[in-house]
Amino acid sequence: MLNSIIARHRKITPLSDTEIEIIRSATKLFLTKGFSKTTHRQIAQESGIGLGTITYHYKIKEDLLRVLMEELMDFHLDIIDDSQEKLNDSLFSYAMEIAVQIALCETDDRAYDLYYSAYSHPATFDYIKDWAAKKNYHLLKERLLDWSEEDFRRVENVTGGIELAAFTAPKNRYFTLNDKISLFLDSMMKIYDIPESDRKQTIQKVVSLDCEKIAKEMFEKFVKRLD
Repeated sequence: MLNSIIARHRKITPLSDTEIEIIRSATKLFLTKGFSKTTHRQIAQESGIGLGTITYHYKIKEDLLRVLMEELMDFHLDIIDDSQEKLNDSLFSYAMEIAVQIALCETDDRAYDLYYSAYSHPATFDYIKDWAAKKNYHLLKERLLDWSEEDFRRVENVTGGIELAAFTAPKNRYFTLNDKISLFLDSMMKIYDIPESDRKQTIQKVVSLDCEKIAKEMFEKFVKRLD
């Protein structure tokens, strides 16, 4: 399983009880009020911990967002593992993970706020790009034998920007969710030198599924797991 292959970017030193309570309270607020609307003061009120103590451990909100994104990336690995079990097709798994993320941000304001904030902040965006480079290297290296992991890391500077663009291009009656998924998947797979026939076949597999339903179900599992 990919979960056992990709090294997690975890904090090596154990967390104190105070840090755990801050993270727990912040996560609860991020998933109810939204990250952008949550303040340090609200986290202090929710946790019962002094504002000065919170800012000592987590100077800016994005430091807490980074912790939550580590858990969210594990959620992405669950999507990949689930798709691998169904089809054992690494390119499909690569595309499905992105499609679910796009669908989720279209259907859940909490998720949109988390992803958009994480992709917009340099520190969390760097973490996501590094994580994605490792993940995509393991998924696609058999197709791209002459690519190094560093090549994948360079490409993520572009594909990460494409994903951010996907968040800010909402679907409408003329630009359906399947249109959106197809366009962005095709663009990203082109960058990875995936042949057109493989791109079309993979996109057809993805859009034949109810990505919106899958995204909702898996995100609810993620929220429950955090609880």
